[in-house]
Amino acid sequence: MRKLIIKCPKCKGKMRINDKVAKYRCPNCKEVYKFTSLKRAGYKFIGFFKGIYTTIVDIKNNIKYKFKTAKTTYQYMKQMKQNMKNNPNWSNYYNEMKEQQKMKKASKPSFWNKFKK
Repeated sequence: MRKLIIKCPKCKGKMRINDKVAKYRCPNCKEVYKFTSLKRAGYKFIGFFKGIYTTIVDIKNNIKYKFKTAKTTYQYMKQMKQNMKNNPNWSNYYNEMKEQQKMKKASKPSFWNKFKK
């Protein structure tokens, strides 16, 4: 059974009650609170819209988070590109490209090797 947290109409203290029609006693002021089916429907109606509201807030926060991370990534890549333009030896990328070219040339048989049998 689901529990609800409501405010006592007399003392405004919090009460934890079951989600069923019954009479409940407030733990703070000992006042008897009658939880009717109309009040139950009202709490379900309010709970439905609270759920929609929290979903919208979560979607908004998710979009904001993704935008910030994309913006930060863009700034990082821009800075990295600028550093590579200013100093080509900043990264080992060019050295690795030169080594790959050398390896391709070394493994490629020359034209005259075909005739050296």
